[in-house]
Amino acid sequence: MIVFLGYTISRAILSDAIALTRGDRFFTADYTPYNMTAWGYADCQRDTTLPGNGSMLARLLLRTLPGEFSENSSFTWFPLQTPPSMEKYLRELGQEKRYSFARPGSLKPVVFARSYIDAEQILKSVQFKAPSVEKAKAVVNGPGFVAYLVRCYCGLILLQVFHCVCGLCGS
Repeated sequence: MIVFLGYTISRAILSDAIALTRGDRFFTADYTPYNMTAWGYADCQRDTTLPGNGSMLARLLLRTLPGEFSENSSFTWFPLQTPPSMEKYLRELGQEKRYSFARPGSLKPVVFARSYIDAEQILKSVQFKAPSVEKAKAVVNGPGFVAYLVRCYCGLILLQVFHCVCGLCGS
């Protein structure tokens, strides 16, 4: 079913959308480093040198669904386009080598620690590898440590673990 809007109603909808955008204090008066912190303000800026021409939706997907998509997936950076059409467009731009057009794989199984002893065994296991160590290595150049605070839903800190990201000490 196709609905055609008349001139008056379409102008009213457009006018309302513009008024809502102009009146949004988060994008007008409060959109400053003072209110958002310098890091938050810089994080909101669009960087067209990044994949997806600085796509904010892709950054949101990567942060809220870690492990679901690879960091160069066309499913991540162009979620509203089909991969074959994006591959065609990116080939015309000479950027198809930056992206993977393969479907995201299945997720790794989740391991549940139901007791303190289970958690201790997992953390002491040689097979245990913190999932964010590789990302931390990209940020911390050389020897360094990353602190993890595991919080309960009620807000209490349950565990504090430090991982060396230097690769020399084996932890």
